[in-house]
Order: sequence, then structure tokens, then C-alpha cells
Amino acid sequence: MAPEPVLKPRSCILNLSMQTMNKIVLAACAALLSLTMSAQQNTHAVKANPLGFFVGQYQFGYEHALNDNFSVQLSAGFIGGTSEGTLTVDSVEVASETYKKTGFIAIPEVRWYPGGSACEGFYVAALGRFRSATTVDDSDNVLLERSANGAAFVLGYQKANDGYMVDFFIGPQYKTVSSAGTLEEASSFFTSDNPMGVRLGVNIGFGW
Repeated sequence: MAPEPVLKPRSCILNLSMQTMNKIVLAACAALLSLTMSAQQNTHAVKANPLGFFVGQYQFGYEHALNDNFSVQLSAGFIGGTSEGTLTVDSVEVASETYKKTGFIAIPEVRWYPGGSACEGFYVAALGRFRSATTVDDSDNVLLERSANGAAFVLGYQKANDGYMVDFFIGPQYKTVSSAGTLEEASSFFTSDNPMGVRLGVNIGFGW
């Protein structure tokens, strides 16, 4: 007499199938989360130029990634501060004066990140630069009005570490300078009238 076949309950088979499906779904979610975390990068950054603070130029910038390779940045700020000078007549010092400078600076910029991680890594950038400042004396008499407008092409590297950003750049720049007034401003790295020059600096900030 042949033995009777043993039939497994359908509920048991269904439970095994549901457990397998749950494991597959959980594994897929974990893999997707892992890929998302590994691909996560900063696509926004807010930065400041600390070097400008020493000469009364308070400049801040915002960078936004358009896609993996390109970003746009706008840096803007104001110029302010006081300095002291000596009034001379026929090469004789006759008085000491305090000068006050006010103005603005704006730098629009387009960046290309060949590594495919916009806002991070090596980049090539083209930018414009617009700067204007007015210097007055204690009586608010205008002594000097100076503007410097131009463009630059720079190579840079932006490092991201736990949300903090450090941005180094260097490259050639060209500018046109116009000034009017009786005060001769001492030439320096920030106020040189030479149309050709080198643009270099560092920005620090944070990204997300």
C-alpha cells in the first residue's frame, strides 16, 4: 500500500515567501541608503574672505552647484574704515587728518569642476570684479573717488571636511582704474593701479 503524500500547509509556504521578500526589501533599502550616503556632497557653500578684513574690506560669498560640474558664485561686501594721514604744505607737515573710506565690492563667478563634484575639489573659474570706494575727511569733504573694474581667470581648489570649506585660488586678472580727487592713495596689493596683475586668495566657510 503506497504511503499517502504529505501536504505542507499553504500558510507555512506563504510565511516563508513573505520572510524572503522582507529580507530582499531590507537589503535593497540598505544598499540604496549606502549609495546615497557615499554619493552625498556639498552643493551649497557660504564663505568669507579673511584677508580683506585686515584692510577694511568685508566680503562674503555664496556658491551654488548647478550640476555635477558647474557652479555659480556671488561674492559681495562693503568697504569701510578709517586711517590717519599728515597734511603737508611745501613739504612741511602742518596737520594730522583722519580719513574715512566707504564703498562696495561685487564679484560674480562661474566655476567648472572637471572632477564631477561641484563645490568640491579642483576647479577653473572665470569672474568679474567691481569695486568702488570714496574717501572723505573729518568734515565729509570728498578727497578721493576710486573705482576698479575688471575680470580674472583663476585655478583653484576647494576642500570640504565635515561641512567646513577652505577655498584657495590664483590666476591672472585685468582691470581698469579710474580715480578723481586731491588725495593720493598709497599703492598696495589691494589698490594697485596696474591694469595687469595676479588674483590670489583664500576663502573659508561651510557647506551643505
